[in-house]
Amino acid sequence: MGIGKSPAVKFPLRTTLVLPFVLQIALAVGAVTYLSFRSGQRAVSDLSTQLRSEITARIDSELNKYLNSPHDFNRLNGAAFAEGSFDLVNASNAKQFLTQVQISPFIYSSYCGDAQGQYLGAYRLFYQGSSTIAMSVSNEATSRDFYFYAMDNRGNRQQVLQKLRPYDPRKRPWYIAAVNERRPVWSEVYLDFASGLPTITASEPVYNPQGDILGVCATDVVLLEDLRKFLASLSIGKTGQAFIIDRSGSMLSSSTKEPLTTGQGENSKLVIATQSEEPLVRETAQYLQRQFGSFDQIERSQQLDYNLNGQRQLVQISPLNDGRGINWLIVVVVPEADFMEQIDANTKNTILLTLAALMIAILLGMRTSHWIARPLLRLAEASRSIAQGNLDQQVEETSTIAEVATLSQSFNGMSRQLKDSVEALHLANEELEARVERRTGELRKEKERSEQLLLNILPAEIADRLMRTNESPAEHFEEATILFADIVGFTSLSARMEPLQLVAGLNQIFSAFDQLTEKYGLEKIKTIGDAYMVVGGLPVSRPDHAEAIANMALDMQAYMQNMDNVFGESLQIRIGINTGSVIAGVIGIKKFIYDLWGDVVNVASRMESHGKPGYIQVTEATYKRLQDKYFFESRGTIEVKGRGEMMTYWLIGRR
Repeated sequence: MGIGKSPAVKFPLRTTLVLPFVLQIALAVGAVTYLSFRSGQRAVSDLSTQLRSEITARIDSELNKYLNSPHDFNRLNGAAFAEGSFDLVNASNAKQFLTQVQISPFIYSSYCGDAQGQYLGAYRLFYQGSSTIAMSVSNEATSRDFYFYAMDNRGNRQQVLQKLRPYDPRKRPWYIAAVNERRPVWSEVYLDFASGLPTITASEPVYNPQGDILGVCATDVVLLEDLRKFLASLSIGKTGQAFIIDRSGSMLSSSTKEPLTTGQGENSKLVIATQSEEPLVRETAQYLQRQFGSFDQIERSQQLDYNLNGQRQLVQISPLNDGRGINWLIVVVVPEADFMEQIDANTKNTILLTLAALMIAILLGMRTSHWIARPLLRLAEASRSIAQGNLDQQVEETSTIAEVATLSQSFNGMSRQLKDSVEALHLANEELEARVERRTGELRKEKERSEQLLLNILPAEIADRLMRTNESPAEHFEEATILFADIVGFTSLSARMEPLQLVAGLNQIFSAFDQLTEKYGLEKIKTIGDAYMVVGGLPVSRPDHAEAIANMALDMQAYMQNMDNVFGESLQIRIGINTGSVIAGVIGIKKFIYDLWGDVVNVASRMESHGKPGYIQVTEATYKRLQDKYFFESRGTIEVKGRGEMMTYWLIGRR
């Protein structure tokens, strides 16, 4: 069974004991926190949706009060006007107008104007630091100037309070719109003639039985104060805001304290919502304009959201259209943070509690892991010492953890047994090493003897190759010089002498030749009877192979001339030499020798066999290589078996 690889990452025991508990607590608390937070977000989303819808509904309801009552008053006033109940010339009685303004705090004026340009009504006037309801009059008696008069409780005119510039009701937008539409209408929002405040007028034409226009009755609703107070009184979160705009983007009312008009006098105009000084109003209006392209494109109530300074803003926009000319937009915007404050606080508290729980878990885990890991660390240290060779290791067995105590006892027993075993093994190893050393020496000697024997049989390079690869393929050599030598008369001599004496003498001669082979770095190939074969230029190529062979041939010749009488009579040697390309190598698998093949070898043998005793015969190829360094004598052409006539030379000596 294979042994599995150890993991690449290793953790300390303390980490292994503490980390899982810490992760469990962190994951559990984190999951609870996340689910709680998401649940809170959903609750906030539902709550904000309900809140925006409720606030929008309340604003819509309040506006309907503003927008319905003026038309009811106009119908009453129009009926009285048609019956002649209003004295527009003398302005002797404006009781009905007075009552309408008194009972409706959002009504700033109630009035009628006739086709002759006469005007009578009641107006909520800010006079000498206090608000009062004044009679407003413009007719022939006032030279068409616009006057404010004090009134008694019956609506009768009293002293003059204020005089304004000339005023013709027939030229006012409220009059013209009612006449043109021939039905109850609302005017566009405008700045009031007398107060300069943003105002909207409900007007209704009055006709006689013949259908001729008698005049127009109208009611002014100044949007600035009462509606703003109502919007400001709404609980729109902590920092939420509500505002009302027309389709051009002008601010009609707002829950903020920002002025709704800019400029003075005739240059006064309504503030554009996208240019508001209130960031929340301005950014919301700009977002709606980007979202829809223009305010005219908003046709239904919608709930939207956008980001402002990294915080989500919840928006509800609802169109308001009463069919009489009112075409406004009610916008409620609430920062999500107003609802998320408590949830964020709870989340922070949860995170703090989580961190506290984690710290406690870590401390308890570290304490527990220390209690468990300390004896195990001692065991690990003792094991490490044993691994480093210090076997004399024992650990305390006093741990209060039963399993650790048992482990310590087992470790101590194992340590003692291991020490005894190692000591016994050490003794056995010493004895084995001595035996191995003796055997190694013997094997080394045998190896050296075998190598030496192989070197006596084969060239060193070939022997080395055979020992390394167990093969020595035949090789081709472009140039080599081969020498064949033969002792003349050896055959007849062997018939007359004892074999042992004959072999001893032959061994003396060939041993001398072997020394010459070593001297000139040549390679002995073989001996056959009294024939001796040697080659130069292989198995390692050399450029002076012919010179080395020539030198050896001359020394062999000299040796045979000067040697002692080994066989009891003088001997001569016949030598033949040739130079050319050969194939050399070892063939077979048993009793192999290093040998040569090729026509050059055969010719060298013919040079020896066709030579003369005491002479060295060489081919023309060898002569051409050596003619500048040695003395030669031409023999001329001779008939060579298998080759025909060949030019040969006698090697005489060195130059």
